[in-house]
Amino acid sequence: MHAYVVNLARSADRRTSIVAALERAGQDYEIFTGVDGQALDFSDPAVRGELAPGFLASFRPGEAGCALSHINVYRKILADGRDRALVLEDDVIVPPELPGLADAIGSCLQGAEAALLCFDSNADEDVLLSRRDAVALPSGRQLVFPLEVGQLQSTAGYVITREACERMVKLAVPVQTKADGWGLFRQIGALDQVRCVVPLGVHKDPWFGSTIGYNADTSLKARALALIDRFDPGMVKRAVAYRRERIHRRHTRVKFVDDVTRSAAAPWRRSRTAP
Repeated sequence: MHAYVVNLARSADRRTSIVAALERAGQDYEIFTGVDGQALDFSDPAVRGELAPGFLASFRPGEAGCALSHINVYRKILADGRDRALVLEDDVIVPPELPGLADAIGSCLQGAEAALLCFDSNADEDVLLSRRDAVALPSGRQLVFPLEVGQLQSTAGYVITREACERMVKLAVPVQTKADGWGLFRQIGALDQVRCVVPLGVHKDPWFGSTIGYNADTSLKARALALIDRFDPGMVKRAVAYRRERIHRRHTRVKFVDDVTRSAAAPWRRSRTAP
């Protein structure tokens, strides 16, 4: 299965890292240049036309760039005539079994569907999953249904069908929410269903921080993290990476429950927080 890797032009270190990992895994891929929210001109009518009115009142410019990047990936998948595709962000750890895993997942999908290889819950709560209709995947993984699609966050890695791309381009534009607003996408009919891979198929690399800009560029925290990411290869950067990994583990806890109700209209969050 072909992979589209979302990468900002300014993120050369991430591009180098993930290209090396994909080459080692033997994964077919292309680098897709994403929309940099920091460089967007929000007075441009073309940009405003892609975003729902009031989007920036609820979300950051970086979140606009991320959402538009994924919409553009869907357009590229359609233009390339692919029935299914793997979408990756450039800060994931690529396991050696990824090519076979992605193919196995793709063979299970139908209609307008997406399967998340990486997901989390922004709140300190377990992601609730059901074993009903679980499908066995390679490497001891399973493809399962979440009880509440609105719990799911992350666009770090997922397989998506052509029909889902068609509906996302048609129904999710102008953009109303973040790229990982899976609950809303179900509500508006852009997706028939969203499934999850457990254990996770890819993980976020804690060595890299977010490029979305959850902290104001002028804030002390943002300046400090930028300096650490750029100049410190030692203990401080490792400590920051360790903290990111702990947060990621906490937010990716899952719990299998007996209730198999799957909500198509699960609530979707507008949280601005992130690891």
